Amino acid sequence: MRTSSVPSPVPAEPSAVPVPSEQGARPSRPLAVHLLLMGVGFAVLDVYLNVPNVTPVAPGVWLALYAGFFPLAHGVGRLTGAGGLGAMGLALHRGWGRNLLLGFLFCASLTVLKYVLLWALGTFRVEGFRPAGDITVLVLQSLLAMFLSSATDDVLLRGYLVRHLSPYLPASALVGLTTLAYVVNHVWYVHLTWEAWLYLGLLGWMFALALVRTGSLWLSIGIHWGGNVAYRLYEGFDAQGGVLRRGVLLEAGWLEWVKLGMTALTLAALFLLLRFTVKSEREGPLTARG
Repeated sequence: MRTSSVPSPVPAEPSAVPVPSEQGARPSRPLAVHLLLMGVGFAVLDVYLNVPNVTPVAPGVWLALYAGFFPLAHGVGRLTGAGGLGAMGLALHRGWGRNLLLGFLFCASLTVLKYVLLWALGTFRVEGFRPAGDITVLVLQSLLAMFLSSATDDVLLRGYLVRHLSPYLPASALVGLTTLAYVVNHVWYVHLTWEAWLYLGLLGWMFALALVRTGSLWLSIGIHWGGNVAYRLYEGFDAQGGVLRRGVLLEAGWLEWVKLGMTALTLAALFLLLRFTVKSEREGPLTARG
């Protein structure tokens, strides 16, 4: 899976080609031109973001590349008519921090619960913990790297696409399209089995729902971030291991169904979480028709 501070609340930003301010209004340019610019911009950002996935780089270079994605996305968004980062879902609206924190705690907790269930089913035994110093480094590394990874992914595959396409497509179509984009985008660097396709599809659906229901990316980023941090604390980076020293006891095909079941449960629980989140009060560039 796949992250710069964002300025204080951002007003609706002008784009290279004016975008009407009314919610759901369509850009004045022809649709074919709009889609062409959107596609070129997407390709530029996607290739940039996947460089570390196809060409191994040092951790410092990785962090610099991912942090550099934000000003690049801001510029590409304005040139293609999507607007800057604020218009693509990173505006600091009322309750943005609450959405981010709730999303993080929600998915981190359910991901930890998945690992507890796998332990209870006898898939591994706990043989100890890594040294405290190593754990501290791993926690800090996970928090920073996984935030950058999650946020960049959400800006590209959800904020950018939804900002461009929401005047033309209903929310259901945007959820389906961004979910498909999320799955396909992993073909760059992951060997996908059908279980992996289904797992990524459930995740992409969850992230997309969080976006269209709140009108900004903060809840989606929080969910994405929390799940990724919990994963890294369990698995670690580059086969170095996570917080626990584990011994493998059981490997079976049915365990994939357990993991998929927990992911589906997380998606279902999202509808309860939405009752406690805050919807962006901005005139909704990320609010689709329907």
